[in-house]
Amino acid sequence: MNVQKDRFKVRFFNTAVAKEYQALEGSTRKLVDIGLAKLRIRADELGKPLQGRLAGCKELKYRDAGIRVIFRIINDSVEVLTIAEVVAIGRRDKNKVFVSAERRLKDSAKDPQLNTLPSNAKK
Repeated sequence: MNVQKDRFKVRFFNTAVAKEYQALEGSTRKLVDIGLAKLRIRADELGKPLQGRLAGCKELKYRDAGIRVIFRIINDSVEVLTIAEVVAIGRRDKNKVFVSAERRLKDSAKDPQLNTLPSNAKK
């Protein structure tokens, strides 16, 4: 069996965990968890690059569940691994997830609010 080693550490904006990830229903959370597991291994290969105010971010789409995960890859000199940072998770409803992501990125320049994957989430 070929087990790939994590190349990326997944971190969340605090509000992405508290308001969005924790609010996902069971089957939807499982889908997102699978996507997060893939991000740990190959975040640089996944997602559609975004433009405009979200340039530098990518999105994972879960069309059947109607969910989008907005993330960006950043370098952190303290970390050995590269960081895949989840900025927002939300429904494909009137682009609300993009608005949330824009606001968080703007606010994070002043006060970074980051967290790792919740302890009850599957790796």
